[in-house]
Amino acid sequence: MNHIKYYSFPETPGAALAGLLNRKTEAMAVAGGTLAAKTLPETVENFVDLKNLPLGYVKKRGGDLVIGATATFDAIDNSKLAKRWAGGVISAAAARCSSQLIRNMATIGGNIARPHSFNIFPAVLLGLDAKVRVLTKTGVKTIPFSALYQPEFRFRPGRDSLILEIIIPGKTRNWACRFEKFAKTEASWEAYLTLFMGIWMKAGVVKELRVAVGALSPRPFRAESAERVLSGAKLAPVSIDAAVLELGRDLDAARAGEFKKEVAVSLFKRFIKERV
Repeated sequence: MNHIKYYSFPETPGAALAGLLNRKTEAMAVAGGTLAAKTLPETVENFVDLKNLPLGYVKKRGGDLVIGATATFDAIDNSKLAKRWAGGVISAAAARCSSQLIRNMATIGGNIARPHSFNIFPAVLLGLDAKVRVLTKTGVKTIPFSALYQPEFRFRPGRDSLILEIIIPGKTRNWACRFEKFAKTEASWEAYLTLFMGIWMKAGVVKELRVAVGALSPRPFRAESAERVLSGAKLAPVSIDAAVLELGRDLDAARAGEFKKEVAVSLFKRFIKERV
């Protein structure tokens, strides 16, 4: 990190973005900084530290849950709102990040700013149909989380744009959800597999089902084939077996390998059968 020549502490998102867009030096935003030191390009000379931005909140806005980009994993883990939302899955996922020291520093905005296989929140936010508010040189944009890593979104969070907050839609508040991280130890950052599963039923019929898989590649994916099988259906042995089969096919397409496929299928079956 000897090439860092400038370090700033902006107090507003606008000032932070101005620092990133200053073409005199190549700049990069830093939030918790737990990953930046490992992945810092040698061309970066300017750190824009986001710690003073007023974005560390977890709150309700209308019927939605809104999490500011600089909210730490520890703050999310201990948030009463997060603990009550979607069966507490957001809080539970934050608790599975790594060590307590890392959870005290790492932020949700930093965790999703750049795709990485072992980031915790991408699979969770993909499964919860989250949206992201991003400040760019052309103004504030609200986009589906699923669009954040797509080529059509031509901005790079933390380099030429700034994540402001994550919006979890109110429709997910009463979903039954679970987050699983399959790793060597509880405190491991690396994982063989991360899995988000969410379901909402009415009168015994599946109205919404989400299965989002992470850790297999930098970008999480939804097992949409498995979701479609159970959408609008009752949970019965035949429909469950069909969904399990489709999940296996989705994992084969992702080249998960037999071991990871077996783990994911087993966790999914257990989750679904608990709903019967």
